[in-house]
Amino acid sequence: MTLIKTCPVCNHSQLDGNFCAVCGNSFSAIRKRTTAVEVSTASSNDSLEKLKTDAKNFTHFLFQQLKSPSGHFQSTGGSLQNSILSILLFVLLTSAAFYAAFPASLITLSPSFFQVVLYLSIFFILVVAVNLVAVTSTAKLFSIQQSFSELTRKLGGFYAIPIALSAVSLLLTFVHSFTLSAILLSIAIFIAFILIPLITICKILFNEPESIDSFYGILFYIAVTTVASILLAAFIADTAIGEILRLFQF
Repeated sequence: MTLIKTCPVCNHSQLDGNFCAVCGNSFSAIRKRTTAVEVSTASSNDSLEKLKTDAKNFTHFLFQQLKSPSGHFQSTGGSLQNSILSILLFVLLTSAAFYAAFPASLITLSPSFFQVVLYLSIFFILVVAVNLVAVTSTAKLFSIQQSFSELTRKLGGFYAIPIALSAVSLLLTFVHSFTLSAILLSIAIFIAFILIPLITICKILFNEPESIDSFYGILFYIAVTTVASILLAAFIADTAIGEILRLFQF
């Protein structure tokens, strides 16, 4: 039985040969390219499906935290990725809300939206880093056996409420309700950078054996937070981030 070869490029059919007699394309090369396109398409579809699944899981994670903010704390199967995404989403929303909520503060230098969001995002991430350093150092000092990633997961798991407040604050700027927007933004920042890390370290200390004095643990946490905040303020003061913060009288 003779196999007739058909060129997929020009549709010419022939009985033998590795090259098309009309267009000259190699039959083997064509098959390889076709396979490569199929593999690439399958890989692209898999990536898209994974992205959709991750987005769905993250949305579900946020709704669960809104219903039960402390529900993730005792579980061990929580996603570190979702906690980190929560922190980053809060940082971006809060930075954008700052730009929109204080338009009068930006008249002097007229910085761009991208510049303000970038510098404020860096600043807020550094504040989160201060919180993590204080929580981690307190846990290590009192011999609490929890890794840095686990502490990050627990801290980031509380961020659903600040995210919601920052989102509402940003939406209020579209109807020019700047005063209420600023109030909600201040509450969101207080919860994210003061209340959440304090609750996190308190829950960690109080869940440990009685040999650990929780009162001294909290005092140590406050001391570390204060020192780290002063060092951060000194570092930020002479940078472009400091100039942006001074525009907001922050």
